[in-house]
Amino acid sequence: MRPIVFFIIFMTSIPFLKAQTVTLDQEIDSLVEHSLPHSTVGIWIKDIQSNQVMYARNADKLLNPASNIKMLTAAAALYHLGPMYRYQTTLSKMNDDFYITFSGSPSLTSDDLTKLVANLPKQIAGNIIMDTTRFKPPYYAAGMSYDDLGWYYDAPSTAVILNENMVSYDFISAAAIGSLIQIKPLAPENGLTLINEVVTVTKEQEQNHCSFNIEIKANNTLHLYGCLAKDEKPKQMKLAITDPELYAKQIITKSVNTNQINLQGNILNGATPEQSTVISTYQSDELVKLVAHMLEESDNLYADSITKSLGYALTNQGTYKQGAFAIKKILSQHTTMNMKLVEIADGQGTRYNLTTPEQIGVLLSNIYSDETIKPLFIASLPKMGLSGTLKDRMKQTPLANKVFAKTGTMHDISALSGYMTTASGKPLIFSIVSNGVHGNVSSAKQLEEKIVQLLYTQVK
Repeated sequence: MRPIVFFIIFMTSIPFLKAQTVTLDQEIDSLVEHSLPHSTVGIWIKDIQSNQVMYARNADKLLNPASNIKMLTAAAALYHLGPMYRYQTTLSKMNDDFYITFSGSPSLTSDDLTKLVANLPKQIAGNIIMDTTRFKPPYYAAGMSYDDLGWYYDAPSTAVILNENMVSYDFISAAAIGSLIQIKPLAPENGLTLINEVVTVTKEQEQNHCSFNIEIKANNTLHLYGCLAKDEKPKQMKLAITDPELYAKQIITKSVNTNQINLQGNILNGATPEQSTVISTYQSDELVKLVAHMLEESDNLYADSITKSLGYALTNQGTYKQGAFAIKKILSQHTTMNMKLVEIADGQGTRYNLTTPEQIGVLLSNIYSDETIKPLFIASLPKMGLSGTLKDRMKQTPLANKVFAKTGTMHDISALSGYMTTASGKPLIFSIVSNGVHGNVSSAKQLEEKIVQLLYTQVK
């Protein structure tokens, strides 16, 4: 009888064994619960071929996606301005006055401005007038953190943008603990004045007792104080030019002197008359290249410029508010996104922006179905292990060059949304947004990588 009993027990246990097979949903759930048990993690994954949502977790929750918002900015710009749109910075003349009209071109450099000024005649009876009216204040997005001001990634978004309104320096530790660090600019002329009161300390002191701080003062002056941990190698840091208009005026003045131009008037601010005659024009690269830079490097100033340009194009007002209005209006016309679930305060992705992982996924789905901008948009995204903000992630794995996605990072937020191809060749769209991440956001980024790795190997 024992063999029969064993056979019965064995046969009746088969359904139970099958029921214990771990599904993809369960594996993702387990990863989330293990990695970020106390955070809010929103996930939305879609099979492009079947057009079916494969997995959703908190996908309808309003979350802060950080720089994932830049994908909305990019899509709106490609739809409305077009991939071949170029910013123009012009030199024009009316009567005895000459006008330099700034358009908010994010790629304009001090060298470009110098070359434009070189087209002025040797004798000027009137004034040189800087027209910076295209973009209106405020020049900082409302959702920026106060302690980020002064850093390059939160440079002001005026109509004047030169060298991305930033300056790079080497910060060199002092030989003795407690002594001032040494600061060396990486360019001979940079427009910033630094007041250095930063001392060299041990790593333990920096971690527990002091920090590096920036105080913005007038006339492109930054007061640097606090501490930096001793390091054998220089630390390269990029600081913001906080008064770009003053910097532009200094460059124009120098160029006037270098070119021996006799300026009888002054360098002033004003508006360019419609009747003025254009003498020379600087054109930026095509918008598609600017968008690629914005997405790959997650460049906030590029995002601000494009946002305000969209506002100017739709409402004749280059502000954050009108830019946000323009993005929502354009996307409501070109996509099936539910704009009631999209809160845009700016185009870069500060804390004042909200949307759901599902709405990000809807945008990505709509773009994938639009052959006009699909190849341009996907080519502009960072590539896992190869480019942009993903170049150092999962480099030595099969996922390298198989994931095209936008990152998003703040001190308690991480996001990764985009497209990927599985090992079997199946194309997927995914959005992973984590809010309320305690401690280091690296745990959230590790979760993102574990999820895409799981999708890569298990989705057939």
